[in-house]
Amino acid sequence: MHRSISGSDCGPTPTSSTLPLTPYTPAMPFLTRSRIARVASLLSAGVLALVLLSCDGVGDFGDTNEDPTTANDPNPDLEFTTLQLGVSGSRFDMWRTNLIYTMPIVQHIANPGFYAGNFNQYVGAWSASFFDTRYGGGPNGSNFLRTVTNAETLISELEGKPRQVNRLAATRIMRVLTFQRLTDVYGDVPYFDAGKGALEGEFTPHYTRQDSIYMDLHDELRAAVDQFDASQPTFGGADLFFNGSIEQWKRFANSLQLRLALRVVKVRPDLAQSWAEEAVNADGGVMQSVEDDAYVPHQSGPSGGPAGFNTNAHSEVMQSFPGQWLSETFVDWMKDKSDPRLTEYGALAPGGLDSALVEDPAQQRGMPNGFDNNELAASNEYTDDLDQYTRIHPNLRDRNDPMFFQTYAEVELMLAEAAVRGWNVPGSAEAHYEAGVRAAMNYITRYGENTSVSDSEITQYLSDNSLPSGREARLRAINNQYWAATFLNGIESWSNWRRSGYPELTPAPEEGDTGGQFIRRLDYPQGERDLNGDNYQEARERQNITQSNRLTARVWWDCGAYADQCAE
Repeated sequence: MHRSISGSDCGPTPTSSTLPLTPYTPAMPFLTRSRIARVASLLSAGVLALVLLSCDGVGDFGDTNEDPTTANDPNPDLEFTTLQLGVSGSRFDMWRTNLIYTMPIVQHIANPGFYAGNFNQYVGAWSASFFDTRYGGGPNGSNFLRTVTNAETLISELEGKPRQVNRLAATRIMRVLTFQRLTDVYGDVPYFDAGKGALEGEFTPHYTRQDSIYMDLHDELRAAVDQFDASQPTFGGADLFFNGSIEQWKRFANSLQLRLALRVVKVRPDLAQSWAEEAVNADGGVMQSVEDDAYVPHQSGPSGGPAGFNTNAHSEVMQSFPGQWLSETFVDWMKDKSDPRLTEYGALAPGGLDSALVEDPAQQRGMPNGFDNNELAASNEYTDDLDQYTRIHPNLRDRNDPMFFQTYAEVELMLAEAAVRGWNVPGSAEAHYEAGVRAAMNYITRYGENTSVSDSEITQYLSDNSLPSGREARLRAINNQYWAATFLNGIESWSNWRRSGYPELTPAPEEGDTGGQFIRRLDYPQGERDLNGDNYQEARERQNITQSNRLTARVWWDCGAYADQCAE
């Protein structure tokens, strides 16, 4: 069946933004972890919205003869906090990108209504929202989402100032994170020319090939790590990830490089091995514990702000529009393995949203992907009583919940795969696998004291689900665990699934706009065709993207059109 899904089903349809817009000049009070809630009071008074919409003085960076060892107005600490909050996202973009698309695609969640990823469906504004916001900003004055422009602007302000080397290095790493996620979602994207509208007058940026982007992301990470200097100041409390810790920033950069390495393993196995071995042996090494997890803490405060400035974006949606059930695929996998995370990730509420929870693992029931309400009602196997399906647990729907971008658990599981592949990394595949699974069960305590898995439960789980023998069986087990560990990080889970092929998912029974195939990329904004047409068309032709395959054409590292080799 082919469904017609309109933007009006999901609130106001987002409009495509012009690309790129000029960067804004923030003038908000200094933000730290403890001060995020203060933003809410400013928002409620309308102050922040006015500031974010103001472009007065953009491009005026002061007297070029000013002391190059100091950063001048605008405040780089504030800008960096804003950049990190922007990377975390808002209800607007994370609803569309993760909850509507990536999480149903990898069968973490299901929705019987309008979630396009659940039905292999193309909805232009939703597919384009991550691109639109990262280059052009979001609705309601949420220019903090323009992370490409904001990163480029902050870098331009910090470059050439010796005392700002640590701030510059951290900003470069945040820029890598921004672009890595963008290119993983869309393939070729504006990169070298992007975000430079006000800085260089470049308003129609060229789309850079994904392989070239990846090469430069690697080079940027190496340069950033080499740039850190313990004798110079950091962002300190303005840094929501690591509170200014240089060593943790180095470990994060090297861990991101490990991610890049595994991502290219199908198309450049030689490069993948080289990058991975370089990352683990680099200055600082990779993440060493859950204390190194890269995440944004959130605080709800008295107001969510424009599109949820200071709150967890997923929770903003789940609190206001609670239509997210755990997928049958995910629930059955956890039940089969007696996974103690099952009732931490989800719970039944058979009497409705506000009713008492049923947390007995045996009673949990996942919703099938690809079924709408009518199909559920007509089925002999399922029910259209939606309260009989397991919802995302309330503890994971709090506006104060953190947003994760890379965890120690992911790093250990990647090291386990590297060891299985015979790469020169310290430690055995078994040791890394066990450390990764243990970390994946420990890190969820960050969702609150009521969300936890005991040490005895973890030990029993590892005893029952040890790393098997045989190369392919090991790769399957490791990447299945990666899938479980990246729940709620839809972009990363979807990307690793496309890269690894695990878990071995069965497509939802819905033809949609893909002929029943999995969605393997999201499509560019239609506004790009009008505003940046030549570059847009060149990128589509280079990747063999057509109207019929705009959701199934593979990106480069997924054996895309211009990949020289492919080891599926």
